[in-house]
Amino acid sequence: MRTALLLGLLCLTPGCLVRGYYPHHPSPRPPPPRAMSYDEAVSLGFSECRGRGYRCDLKEAHLKGNDVWKVKFQAYAPSAKGHLHIDYHAYTRELLRIDEKVKDRDKGRDWDDDDDGRGHGRGKKKKGHSKHHDDDDDD
Repeated sequence: MRTALLLGLLCLTPGCLVRGYYPHHPSPRPPPPRAMSYDEAVSLGFSECRGRGYRCDLKEAHLKGNDVWKVKFQAYAPSAKGHLHIDYHAYTRELLRIDEKVKDRDKGRDWDDDDDGRGHGRGKKKKGHSKHHDDDDDD
C-alpha cells in the first residue's frame, strides 16, 4: 500500500514540476488614451454651442501646454451676439470651463445663463469696467 502511494506521488510530481516552469504572461496593457485632435475639439465645441441655441462661427481653437483645448466661437442668437469660449481636457474630453457672453444688441440684455435681469452676469466683479455693480439696489 505504501509502495502504491509512493509510486503515485512520484508519478504526479513531474507533472507539477513541468507545469511550474511555464512563465505567466500578464495580459497586455490597454493602449494609453489618445489626445483629442483639432477636428474633435472643434466638433465638440460646435455641439456645445448649438446645444445652447446659438448659431456659431469658429474664431480659433488651440491646444495649450497643460493638455487643454481652448475653442472660441462668435455666438449669435435672435437679435443678440457675443462669444462662447470652451475648454476641454485633451485626454479625458472633460468639459472644464465655459465662458458665455451673449448680449441683446438693442437692450443690452444677457442671453447667457447667468442673467440677473439687468444685463449683468453674476460672475466676479471687474474693477474699473463699470459704474454699475450687481449688488446695487437703486433700481
